[in-house]
Amino acid sequence: MTKGKSSPPKKFQEELKANELLKTDINSITEQDFRTIIVKLIAGLAKSIEDIKETMATNNMENKNRHDESKNAINEIHNKLEVSIARIEEAEKRISDLEDTIIEKQEADKNRHKLIQEQERRVRELSNTVKRNNIHIIGIPEEEERGKGAEGVLDQIIAENFPNLGKEVNVEIQEAQRTLLRCNLNRPSA
Repeated sequence: MTKGKSSPPKKFQEELKANELLKTDINSITEQDFRTIIVKLIAGLAKSIEDIKETMATNNMENKNRHDESKNAINEIHNKLEVSIARIEEAEKRISDLEDTIIEKQEADKNRHKLIQEQERRVRELSNTVKRNNIHIIGIPEEEERGKGAEGVLDQIIAENFPNLGKEVNVEIQEAQRTLLRCNLNRPSA
């Protein structure tokens, strides 16, 4: 038993025998011893090759498992990325649709505003034709009034004729109308 405990490991013994074989003079050993040493060396090499194969197989399996884990992780990340991209595309589509809706509503509001202004103009014209007791401003051509409107012409007249009135009191014209020039042939003009 003491011999087994003190002896070096088998692999070390085989390496030692190989080193001894290289150091020893081949002519000094017998052919039988040489063959025995060679057979032991070949057996040791075969055992070492088997150990290396097992180690490599274990390493290959570990590497394959790591590779599979990495591949699964990459696929999982890829799937999450695809889901995120799909969500982003859906959000962009919704945003685009909302922007289109906003633009359509803005255009509709502009058209509605234009229509309201046109209707207000028509109401003003109708109101002007219906009301007869209006002030007729002599000396102001209708073309000038069309550019500024009746309110604008009245503001200008007040500013020219009553300069202090505009500064003291804020005079705001509520409505000014112009009657159409209808000549009544039976009535004398003034």
